[in-house]
Amino acid sequence: MDKIKAMFRAFKYRNFRLFFPSLAICQIGIWIQNIAISWLVYDITKSPFMMGTVMFFNAIPLFIVTPFAGVIVDKFNRHKLLFAVQLLFALQALLITLFTVTGFINIPVIIVLGVFLNCIAAIDAPLRQSTFVLLVDDKKDLSNAISLNASCFNMARFVGPAIGGMLIAYTNIGICFLINFLCILPNIFLVRMMKIVDVKSETVKNSSIFESLKEEVSYTLAHPEISLSQLYLAVFCFMLLAYPMLMPIYTSEVLHANADVLGFILGATGVGSLTASLLLAIKMTTHKMRTIMFCGCLSICGAYIFLGFINHEWTAIILMFFAGLGMTCFLTPQNMLLQNIVADDKRGRVMSMNALCYGGTISLSSFIAGSIAETIGIAHTFVLLGGVMFGFACYFSYRLSKFDYTKKI
Repeated sequence: MDKIKAMFRAFKYRNFRLFFPSLAICQIGIWIQNIAISWLVYDITKSPFMMGTVMFFNAIPLFIVTPFAGVIVDKFNRHKLLFAVQLLFALQALLITLFTVTGFINIPVIIVLGVFLNCIAAIDAPLRQSTFVLLVDDKKDLSNAISLNASCFNMARFVGPAIGGMLIAYTNIGICFLINFLCILPNIFLVRMMKIVDVKSETVKNSSIFESLKEEVSYTLAHPEISLSQLYLAVFCFMLLAYPMLMPIYTSEVLHANADVLGFILGATGVGSLTASLLLAIKMTTHKMRTIMFCGCLSICGAYIFLGFINHEWTAIILMFFAGLGMTCFLTPQNMLLQNIVADDKRGRVMSMNALCYGGTISLSSFIAGSIAETIGIAHTFVLLGGVMFGFACYFSYRLSKFDYTKKI
C-alpha cells in the first residue's frame, strides 16, 4: 500500500490532477494519428526512402523553432502558452480530418500539415517539461511527476497504436484523425482550469530573444554534465527512435502482415514503456539513474539486433516490449538528471535543447534510416542500428559516471 501511495504521490496536487488526465487523453489521440500517418504515407509511396523523406521535411520546424521555444517559455506565462498550444493542436487535427474525409489528402498536404504540427510540438515539448516544477509544491515530488508523465505517454503509446491499427484495418484512416481531434477537446478545458503561478526572472523578461538564446548556448556549453547528457540523448534518439517509421515497413515486408499487427507491435512497445515508467515512479535515487539509463539502452539495442533475425509476429511483439522497456529506462532518468541540476530561470531553454536533441534527431534519423533500409533491407537496418548504439552506450555511460548530478548549477 505504501508503495502504491509513493507511486502516485504527485496526485495530491490539484494542478497535476488536472494536467495528467488531459495529457493522457490527448496523447492517445496523437498516437492514433501517428500510426495512421505512417501507414498512409507507406500505402501511398511504397518506399522506405520516401517515408523517411516525408518525416524529415515534416520535422524541419523542430530544428528551427525549438531553440527559440525555450526562450519563449522562459519569457512568457506558461499557463497561457499551454492553453494556446492546445488550441493549435486541435486546429491541426481538424484540418487533417477534413482533408482526409473529403478525399484531398496527398503527400504535399501531409507535409504541410506535418510542418504545422511540428511548429506547435516544438513549443509544446519544452513548455510541458519545464511546467512540471510548477505543478508540484514540493520539489521532492518533481521526479515522481516526471515519471508519471512518462507513464502517461507510455500508456498512450500502448493504447493509441492498438486502437489506430484496428481502426485502419476495419474502418478507414479518416476516423483516426477525427478521434485525435475529439481527444484534444477535453485537454483544452482541463488546462484552462489549472491555476499556475509562473514568476519570471526580470533579467530574462527584459532581455531580447537573441540575448536569451545566446545565454542558453553559453550555459549549456559551460556545463559538460548538461552538454554530454544531451549529446547522449541525441545519439540514442538518432540510432534507436525511428521505429514508428521503420515498423510499418518491417510489418509489411518481413512479417507480411497488416495494420492490425502493426498496432499490436507498437502497442507492445507502449506496454514495455508503461511498465518501466510505473516502476521508476515508485522511487529512484539520483545515483541509480545513470545505471538505469545504460541498462535501458542495452535492452533496446538487444531487441533491435534480434529483430533482424526473426520473422515471427509474436516474437516481434515480445522484442518490442523490451524495446519499450529500455526506451523509458533511458529517457526518463535522462530527463530527471537535467531537471535536478538546472537553474529554474534557465529551465525552459535547457529543456528546449533537450527537446531538440530528442525530436530533431528522430526526424533526421527517419530520413537516414529510410535510406539505409532502402539499400540494405529493413532487417539488416535494425541489426546495424542496435549494434552501433551498443558501442556508443558504453562510451557515454563511462563519461557520465565522472559527473555529480546531485547539485544545482
